[in-house]
Amino acid sequence: MAEDKSNDCEVVPTRETGQFHFRVCFSPIEAPLSLRTVASSIVAGCKCHANFLRFNNDGELNLILIVRHGSNPTMDGIKVIPNMVLLDKTGLPALMGTSTTTRSPQDNIAYNLDLSSLSEDVRTNCVVDDHFQVMCSVEVVSDGKPATAPLTAEEELPDLGHDLALMSDKQQLTDVSFDVDGESFSAHRLVLAARSPVFRAELYGCMAESKMASITIQEMGACTFRSMLHYMYHGSLPDAGRTDVSFTMAEYQSLLAAADRYGVERLKKICEDKLCGNGITVDNVVSTLELAERHVCPKLKASCLDFLSDGENFKMVATTDEYFHLMQTAPSVLVEVRNRFKMAHEKPTATEPGALKKSRMC
Repeated sequence: MAEDKSNDCEVVPTRETGQFHFRVCFSPIEAPLSLRTVASSIVAGCKCHANFLRFNNDGELNLILIVRHGSNPTMDGIKVIPNMVLLDKTGLPALMGTSTTTRSPQDNIAYNLDLSSLSEDVRTNCVVDDHFQVMCSVEVVSDGKPATAPLTAEEELPDLGHDLALMSDKQQLTDVSFDVDGESFSAHRLVLAARSPVFRAELYGCMAESKMASITIQEMGACTFRSMLHYMYHGSLPDAGRTDVSFTMAEYQSLLAAADRYGVERLKKICEDKLCGNGITVDNVVSTLELAERHVCPKLKASCLDFLSDGENFKMVATTDEYFHLMQTAPSVLVEVRNRFKMAHEKPTATEPGALKKSRMC
């Protein structure tokens, strides 16, 4: 990105596509009017110029982002939406000033962020080491949807899920926190409400939590809540596509219970499939069967019953303390276990084809 640092302005690179920051010196200048072209860069397929103006006589500040896209043939019929926002001292958006967008006959778009009579507010809220930063972004849309015009890998626009995941990872604009097993997690109410009907009722309904900035969650481990939160923002588990992270059967069991508790049905189904495919053993079959019964997981329950229908497996499990506990707490499940075992091992009756054939041979 080309830079002009002669006027105490510089470009600050970001990792975001379709976006860049520029850093501006806040000190008063001698000239009554100054136009500072900060950078020329291709962003989201458009050539962008950032400018800063300051009028000494009344303290007025103006930031202008000029976007030129007429020379790009792939932009025909495409709507370009520029935007600028001041960043506060912590790097978060500071909603200050008024903005206007104009289009020139040369098919350029000028986005003007007017900070008139807000000079002192900028100094108080945004200036660090006598500089403030502005985030400039360009969104390209077609018919109300992201444009499909071919862009380079560096210019490709991220999707909504990508942006939400970044907001979560960077802890930006969070408005609620959760205290879980001694750890604190920050999140966005709207995202959780969109992903979970239980969170929607809790955070936006008539429950007490709707007015609380920090909510304590009981009977859940911090690791389990972290994994559920990751899924809500990323749409996948933390171990997806990674070889250095793997969940144990116990972790999948806890996560399935959490997903059922908050009505995250897709996550519940993922955990059920993982538990079925990760190997049911003598050591975990009873706890897994109890989990399947408690949280209504028919596929997982069938897998456990199939495992117990094997004679050797049943002999080893039937003498454990867990099995005796199951006899006392879930007698209906125990009946199903015995019926499945009986069906798998009972001899064919005389009316079954196999039995008739065997009797003739004898």
